[in-house]
Amino acid sequence: MHYKNLITKIVFSACFFITAHQVIAATTTAADELAQLLNNTRTMQAKFEQFSINSRGVRVGQKTTGTMMLERPGKFRWEITQPNKQLIIVNKNKTFLYDADLEQVVKRKVDYNNPSNPAMLLSSPVESMTLSFEISKLKKSGQDLWFELKPKTRKNQEAGYQWIKIQFINGRLNAMIIADNLDQKSQINFNNIIINLQISPKKFVFTSPPNTDVFDAD
Repeated sequence: MHYKNLITKIVFSACFFITAHQVIAATTTAADELAQLLNNTRTMQAKFEQFSINSRGVRVGQKTTGTMMLERPGKFRWEITQPNKQLIIVNKNKTFLYDADLEQVVKRKVDYNNPSNPAMLLSSPVESMTLSFEISKLKKSGQDLWFELKPKTRKNQEAGYQWIKIQFINGRLNAMIIADNLDQKSQINFNNIIINLQISPKKFVFTSPPNTDVFDAD
């Protein structure tokens, strides 16, 4: 009798565990999953290439290359080396956009609803991302995951994006595709990626070169 009771309890416990696990899995949203992937990346350094793509996903036009760094939350560096030298630095609540050819820098408050570069979202607080965008997971096989971000409100839509897609492979950021309000698409590929290695704080501090005009847009 005791033996039968023990078997019943084991079977019941196993069923309860499976059911509870299924409930937890079912309540995990795409936003939760994206947040976890981003939060696993405390820092990131990489090279990038950015280019326009046509409706078939084929590259068209000129390619832009450079390096990027981020430290979550709120620190971001995007340095274009080809074809023209430009630099974006985000540090907490300030953005600096430097154009070497024009010898000018524009300084403004950070606005993740209207980022000057969509890749800035990768370093944004997860809370601001989930408030500004509807986040869905696009079905992919294996370790290839895509998430789609669509602006929630008219204010967010003023950023000029219809949607932003972010790709992770084996838990690591791999690419982004951006569609603007004119239905023009561009793709950013990341390579030589280094995750969670300490980055010097100086990389997120902007110092104006000599003879640079500074414009405060606030």
